[in-house]
Amino acid sequence: MSDEVRFRSVNHYPASVNGPSVIARLLDGLGFRFYWATEGLTLEDYSFSPGNGCQSIRELVGHIWGLVNWVCLATYGQGERRPQEAQLQREHVLGLLHKLRDHFASLSDQELSAITIDSRPFWHLINGPISDALTHIGQINSFRRLAGNPAKRSRPFTCMPPDKEA
Repeated sequence: MSDEVRFRSVNHYPASVNGPSVIARLLDGLGFRFYWATEGLTLEDYSFSPGNGCQSIRELVGHIWGLVNWVCLATYGQGERRPQEAQLQREHVLGLLHKLRDHFASLSDQELSAITIDSRPFWHLINGPISDALTHIGQINSFRRLAGNPAKRSRPFTCMPPDKEA
């Protein structure tokens, strides 16, 4: 399954409820929300900013890329190179999330608890870069509406695509 298709919907459940399956599902939700917030963006949309002092959608996608890469650094000890083009950054974010999601799902609770970020416990991955990325995905959705190209209305509660896509 390609990374592009992977987060179009999330219709599977983890086999059990434990630390690794919860973080994997959180990353599924992040990937799903990012997929639909950025699906169908035009070059004009990427350039949109609602005003002085606000990041553009392109800058927000780049920032989300940096946050996801930060999770990769904490998890694998190495990061990736950021693509320059916004659409490639989008695809790369989805790929990194796919890789992270599968990695976290394969860990034991002990292996998960051994992960640190900036010398802080694992929990800071959640309240730091992962939560920040969710915030910025919401900004992308708001900015798209302001730009006149709202995101398709996916169903985040069930992680299903818009009704017309189902």
